Amino acid sequence: MPRLALLLALLLTAGCTGSPDTRGPFPAGADLVREAATSFASVRSVRFAAGVNGVLPGFPLRQIEGDATLGDGGTATGTADVQDGDGHTKFPFAVRDGQDSLPDEYRVSAFLGPQGALKRLLEGMTDAKTEGRENVDGAPALRVAGRVPATVAHSVLPPIDADLNVKVWVSDALPRRFVRLWVQIPPPDNHLSPVMIELSLTEQR
Repeated sequence: MPRLALLLALLLTAGCTGSPDTRGPFPAGADLVREAATSFASVRSVRFAAGVNGVLPGFPLRQIEGDATLGDGGTATGTADVQDGDGHTKFPFAVRDGQDSLPDEYRVSAFLGPQGALKRLLEGMTDAKTEGRENVDGAPALRVAGRVPATVAHSVLPPIDADLNVKVWVSDALPRRFVRLWVQIPPPDNHLSPVMIELSLTEQR
């Protein structure tokens, strides 16, 4: 297995344990996603970890983890691993919304909050179906599969211009929490593999 794929696999499975329980019955997927979107709208700070498997033009990120908050005008700190030519570079980062070097679409306030991209992605999800129950970061969560239309996907991450297959994990306990996201981005042609992105969201406040 290539090194990046191995690292990504470790990242993606670190928070999930055991095989999914598919016995049901389960709450409707659309209801779970709607409730998760409502609760996520009030989240003002979160710890995040994300991995990218594949090459997405205009988006050289391989892995990123850190903390983000809407407080203090919107700030995020952590470490990022980005593609750099034939190699990659890992570095610490600390950014604040409004910095000249930070594109608007990557501001903390563009992702968190009632108008944030992650909430819009949940609200734009279609064909939601609950697939089963798994433990995520030590707590039961319900896995919901569905699709996100290209128009919604593009508003969340500009390099994406295609319909997405997605899986969302929502906490089994109330209030419903949006705790994990898996995205499959189709390749621009049949000679390439799809790009996969996984995002984990913990310590939500």
